[in-house]
Amino acid sequence: MDKAIIEAIQTAALRLTNAPRKQGYSLDPKNGGAIHHYTAPDGAITFARIRLKHPDTGEKWIRPLRCDTAGIWCELKAPEFEDGAPLYNLHRLCDPARQSERVILVEGEYKVDMLALRGIIATTSGGAQSVEATDWHPATGRNVLVWADNDTAGADYAQHAADKLRALGCTVSFIDVAALNLPAKGDVVDWLKAFHNQHGRKATAADIWALPVIERAPEKVEAVGSDLSPSNNAGDAIPLSKNTALPGTPPAQSDDEKIQWLASLKPLEYDRVRKDQAAALGVRPGTLDGMVKNARSDESEADRLPFAEVEPHPEPIDPAQLLDEVSDTIRLFIVLDTEQAHAAALWCALTWFIDVVEVAPLAIINAPEKSCGKTQLLTVLGRMAYRPLPASNASASALFRAVEKWKPTILIDEADTFFRDNAELHGMVNAGYLRDGFVLRSEAVGDTFEPRMFSVFSAKALAGIALEKHLPDATMSRGIVFNLRRKLSHESVSRLRHADRGLFADIAEKLAKFALDYSQQVRLARLALPDKLSDRDQDNWDGLLAIASCAGNEWLARATAAALKLSGAAEKTVSTGNELLADIQHVFEIKREDKISFADLIKALCEDEEAGWATYNRGKPITPRQVSKRLKEYGINSKPIRFGYDGVQKGFDIDQFGDAFARYLKNPDFPVTWLQPNNGGASDVTNGKDVTVTQGAPVTPKPNNGGACNQVTGNKPILGGAEASRPNTSHLRI
Repeated sequence: MDKAIIEAIQTAALRLTNAPRKQGYSLDPKNGGAIHHYTAPDGAITFARIRLKHPDTGEKWIRPLRCDTAGIWCELKAPEFEDGAPLYNLHRLCDPARQSERVILVEGEYKVDMLALRGIIATTSGGAQSVEATDWHPATGRNVLVWADNDTAGADYAQHAADKLRALGCTVSFIDVAALNLPAKGDVVDWLKAFHNQHGRKATAADIWALPVIERAPEKVEAVGSDLSPSNNAGDAIPLSKNTALPGTPPAQSDDEKIQWLASLKPLEYDRVRKDQAAALGVRPGTLDGMVKNARSDESEADRLPFAEVEPHPEPIDPAQLLDEVSDTIRLFIVLDTEQAHAAALWCALTWFIDVVEVAPLAIINAPEKSCGKTQLLTVLGRMAYRPLPASNASASALFRAVEKWKPTILIDEADTFFRDNAELHGMVNAGYLRDGFVLRSEAVGDTFEPRMFSVFSAKALAGIALEKHLPDATMSRGIVFNLRRKLSHESVSRLRHADRGLFADIAEKLAKFALDYSQQVRLARLALPDKLSDRDQDNWDGLLAIASCAGNEWLARATAAALKLSGAAEKTVSTGNELLADIQHVFEIKREDKISFADLIKALCEDEEAGWATYNRGKPITPRQVSKRLKEYGINSKPIRFGYDGVQKGFDIDQFGDAFARYLKNPDFPVTWLQPNNGGASDVTNGKDVTVTQGAPVTPKPNNGGACNQVTGNKPILGGAEASRPNTSHLRI
């Protein structure tokens, strides 16, 4: 959603609700107030609905808000829609990538938002009397689950809406509200609060999809209490009474569903129905006891989530201020460059947008020595990231199952030890870089094994010492590298152990709200990335820059600067093959020959004191076999070549390296054909058609022994001659 429009709506809402707010009505979400943005299928905001509530009387003040013909948000009227008012959350309902997902229909926008936080596509037409005035066509053909409010009006709404949906070819079923033990007028929000009270955690999408379902609309329930009662606040859920009566029959239909229902009962409640249910299932009570015990064990294990579920901040956020806050908080505890702090803040935000980005770059936290703050930075990021899951020493099978189940942010410390030798983990981490990343495993099904695909796409952070030596090039290239340094005596940071955890919890809530409001804008962002970034680096930074664009031009400029600086640092860590190519190019430049024997090439490489080829082979010089193996990766093979009086030897022509130099080296310019001695003849260098020099480099021939020569076009040596610049390969990885 557009940040400027959201801010304009917020300003207009405050101005236009001044009178009712003076009467005690509140726009504060904590008191039941809200601003709901209705969108077009592409995510553009079409109008808003303002909801105020009186904290003392519970009375509501609800008005639509639209912009006038000049584009100013100032009219408390609903726009005119030719085909009817739009459904709420339309941009998610119409998302082409989610057309196969089941949709939940509720009564009211706030309930939609609560379900959307759990990754569920939900929608509403608004209030109980809005069915006829709504355009239901965007839901055509969808599988819809209706969750009615627990009152007569809710049952009427559910039935009326179901009729409309079935006429459009929808498959419609209903949550069995009677089985949820909700109070009169109880709704989605009430159930979510009751679930949290009972289980000690927030309900997930899996918990919601496991609720009992019926094929008919729920029975009408006579409402108890007044609609003006403060307990009817959608933001203040009503906990279940401990003395709530147990339904006479279980809500489930299948045997498995009945077992799950029995497992959810308290011991006293289960004992009262134990014999009857055992008889109904045709088993002994003892057998039923064992089945219920196993179900409870499974449920208990599933309830122990390794991270806290975060509710979005109740108030709208300013993305620029939020990213500033995240960046400043990181630098409060870690010594970082400005660009590193900006990149870390954006990566932390990206974990909350994991459902809408296509690439999840690794956060690679690297340090040359101990005590540089790598674990500290990993911890700080984890406290603000989406569903942080520390996974040091975890097995690959545990990790890809965790990612499949929870889509957490994986945090791996000491990656230079256990991670470096674990090829299975490398494959999982590398595959999880892209949204369509999967690993294929076999699972036992009865007496046989069946293949199963596990999604491994999630945000991941790795921390360790000298990771450029321990991680594969494929892994390093998939990350944003944070090279940390030990702090100086005058550099001070706060102690993380003394930090108020409420600081991180508040930021996490704001990041959750950021993702809720701006996911569509990030999904649709198509930014022009700097050409100086390689293709892989552009993939790494695409989502980060899209998030930065939500915060305005200043943050987009910061993100671009960070990308150029950090990617430049990452490019210094090149593969061994690239270093070999660069040093071979240097050998050709120094020797000024267009061919070289294998023996002379090995000798020249090992004579270079800045490179590591003299000790590459476990303290001994690199061998021809090792050189051949590396060069074959680039399609380069030695061949027999005549070297004058030395006869035919294995070696290389410079032409063989042209394609590899151009593709893989940062400074690929080199002469394809060196000039040969002209013994006894005239030479016109400026008109010589057989000379090829890239980018107009000045040409100097080799000595002309005994012959005349026309004037040479330049007097500088080719590529600087003996002074030719070469890449710094002192960081050779061994």
